[in-house]
Amino acid sequence: MQVSILGSFLSTIGLMAHADGFCGDLEALVEQAGSNSPPTTSIMTMGLPSSLSTQTKCTTSLSQTGARAVNCAWPFAYRSDEAQAAFDGILSEVRKCLGADAIVSRDQGVNHPDFYDLREFRFQRGEVGVSIKDKGALQQTYVFLRVQGLPL
Repeated sequence: MQVSILGSFLSTIGLMAHADGFCGDLEALVEQAGSNSPPTTSIMTMGLPSSLSTQTKCTTSLSQTGARAVNCAWPFAYRSDEAQAAFDGILSEVRKCLGADAIVSRDQGVNHPDFYDLREFRFQRGEVGVSIKDKGALQQTYVFLRVQGLPL
């Protein structure tokens, strides 16, 4: 992809022009969520903040509205500091990548004993959700990144 096309694409979707690292990975997910190709499962490496880097499986799905979403998950030890650091780091990086124009909301609490926190960022071409969920029965904490495009 040529730099001028990439720069135009980044400004169109509202991402800051950081073509490498986490913002570059996020840009690729936004592009995948906005494509018309069939939903897929792919293995990708996301450069996680706080010097964490791990390979994860990201899946593409379609919602009832026809919007395409890419969902990535990282498992951690149950209620570990590493999981919280990854969640906080991803939130910080998403804010930097999307810039001040993204609208941020926080989800309401849930009525069960496991911990859950979701932040959603809405921007011109869709939304990005970052969440952390404790799964007591599994003794794991998951950090999720969801990138959803606009309905087709």
